[in-house]
Amino acid sequence: MLLLVLYVGLVYAAALLAALLAKGPSWRRGAALLVVGAGLPIPWLAPAEYPTFRAVVALVSLWFTARTVELVREPRPVPVGRRLWHAVGLVDTLRVRRIAPTVDRSALSRLLLCGPLVVAGWAGVSLGSELLSGAARLAVRWACGVLFVYTAVEVVVSLVLLFYGALGIDPRPLHDDPIRARTITEFWSRRWNRVVHRFLKQTFFAPVARRGYTELGLGLAFLFSALFHFGFMLPAVGLFWAGVMGAFFLLQLPLLWAERALGVARWPAPLARAWTLGLLLVSSPLFVEPVLRIVDTWGGAALMYAPLRERELSWAGRLPHGASMTPGLSE
Repeated sequence: MLLLVLYVGLVYAAALLAALLAKGPSWRRGAALLVVGAGLPIPWLAPAEYPTFRAVVALVSLWFTARTVELVREPRPVPVGRRLWHAVGLVDTLRVRRIAPTVDRSALSRLLLCGPLVVAGWAGVSLGSELLSGAARLAVRWACGVLFVYTAVEVVVSLVLLFYGALGIDPRPLHDDPIRARTITEFWSRRWNRVVHRFLKQTFFAPVARRGYTELGLGLAFLFSALFHFGFMLPAVGLFWAGVMGAFFLLQLPLLWAERALGVARWPAPLARAWTLGLLLVSSPLFVEPVLRIVDTWGGAALMYAPLRERELSWAGRLPHGASMTPGLSE
């Protein structure tokens, strides 16, 4: 456990040192990127039996790296305290505004609504793996997985709004009811994770689009998004499932082109929303299943899921007779 704390501390230390360097001549900015990049291999130091820890630390490392890139590219002078805050902040601290300390009632209501739904989604995944088989198990697993992932993101966003609101800081926009999107374009550009969207737009899309290569800029943004998700899932779930996660984001680009060709934005709202949510749900197993590979290792879920995986591998001839995926269960 002490080693795990040390790994987290190293990631934060690298980000804070990078923030101190991310101002001034080019060599300092380059050094900042090298320093924060040195934290990227740290998740691999953690034991493989801690996939959740590996994924979280890898995500934090990549997030801090993106924040350092923003600091390096920021044309305005940023005070050292603000740079340190931005390097490890949950939101875009360069553009937040001060408000009177408050409790965001909308965020509190969303938290109270989505919190139980996160538990329900996790329970559905666990019970579905235990009680069902075949196509029914996959259908329940992925449906409950979508519920779990979507509401978990809403819970995190609500906690961030409540935390910063209590400090007298307005970090919005962060997230804007993605389930209400009428097009896939609207889902990704206006509603889902606006902080990441802004980074992708300013770093990848805008510089290329200003030169007249709009589609190339769009492709670069989705490619980086795919690589980002691939990067933080790789230490946790391995090459195959990390690749599946990345494929979800690459798939969004042809879906955007298809909805443009069909003029979905001009469709009646119910039909447009059905199109958008339908395609996202159909493609969602590419995103959800890698996440559930980590969720399966949580407590009782791992014990429920392991016998099912053992049967699958035994049927496929890939698990020796009498062997077990769960320590202590071998004959």
